[in-house]
Amino acid sequence: MTLHRSIVRLLINEPMPLAYLQAATSVSLPTLRKAVQELLDSGWIRVVGQSEANGGRPAMLFGLDDRFYLVIGVHFQLPGIRLITSDLAGQVLDESEMFGQVVPSPGDVVNAIAAYVTRIQATYRDRPLLGIGIATPGFTDPDTGDILTIGRVPGWQNFPVCRRLQASTRLPVYAANDVDCMAFAEFQHTNESHEQNLAYVGFDEGVKVSLFFGGKLYKGSLGNPGLIASSLLHVDGVDDRHEVHELLTIVGLNQMFERRMEGLNETERQAYLPVLAASPRQRVPLILMGAVERLPVCREMAQKLIQALSAAVANVIYFVQPDIIVMGGVLSLMPGELFTDLRMAIAAQLPTLMDNHVIIQQARLSSPNSAALGATQHFLQSYLTDAFVVVPQL
Repeated sequence: MTLHRSIVRLLINEPMPLAYLQAATSVSLPTLRKAVQELLDSGWIRVVGQSEANGGRPAMLFGLDDRFYLVIGVHFQLPGIRLITSDLAGQVLDESEMFGQVVPSPGDVVNAIAAYVTRIQATYRDRPLLGIGIATPGFTDPDTGDILTIGRVPGWQNFPVCRRLQASTRLPVYAANDVDCMAFAEFQHTNESHEQNLAYVGFDEGVKVSLFFGGKLYKGSLGNPGLIASSLLHVDGVDDRHEVHELLTIVGLNQMFERRMEGLNETERQAYLPVLAASPRQRVPLILMGAVERLPVCREMAQKLIQALSAAVANVIYFVQPDIIVMGGVLSLMPGELFTDLRMAIAAQLPTLMDNHVIIQQARLSSPNSAALGATQHFLQSYLTDAFVVVPQL
């Protein structure tokens, strides 16, 4: 990897002064200054502030330049997809949702993304588009990004998504697991220490745990380790295995809620009208808020969800023994009162030694764009380390 690429990669996570860059790259100061100036001139980095002074003149902080290059991030939510365009600093300049509650075919998705690329290139004519990052559920090839299978979605097997999009858009494309992408976005947002063993629990259409050991993501051979199999969970108070499965997916929670609504009369349903009017994704945080407001159906569902999640997370802690667990995805929107209940339910299933050691946190990045944002960060890291890709000015 060239010095220029190394500098840009270092600045993806946080701004740095020249002294930190020199320590990280182990090159002479004149060589580093020359490379930094070339990156400033080419629109990759800029001065973003000053470091704290230690008795002398404050040093300049260098960060990624947010005024020139663009990256597209795509989250295959399935149903639906979400697309964003961001600058190098992670600021979202454009966002779009497509297909609603429909599960599109792979071919339809490729065509939709290609059309979105064309629109963005026309809108931002003076800003080069570097490429596309994909956040996808299911099993993927860790080397190529090909989708091996998405179990819940028929037709999404053995699909070379990166190659198809590269052929359609003539842009580099890199894919990663969607919960891993949520974790990338969260840990960049919070600047979490990578020296610790971290676990990120992502709740979306299922529950997956992304594992970071000593700062490195564990990918496994099929690109999707850390899956929580609802069929193998024993949940106190929930004897029906199908109900456990429903509790741990957005689609399932919606189906459960709709069944409960069918059992209410018109007067009883009045209190739930705002929840019923929301889209399936917006409905889940509203159900959780309804639990805090003591709406009976919402309260019952939230209590069962907490029981199911606590069993899953306690098992992860037993098996992995992480230093920190971050609860994200939809769980980033869980009201504080319920998150306290969840944390206590997890602790109740742990021995004192493990409970005292692990720190359980709620994700601080609560955005519908988190997976797509993480996909742009994964794109940049992969793009800058790919020896077969010509990177502009690098």
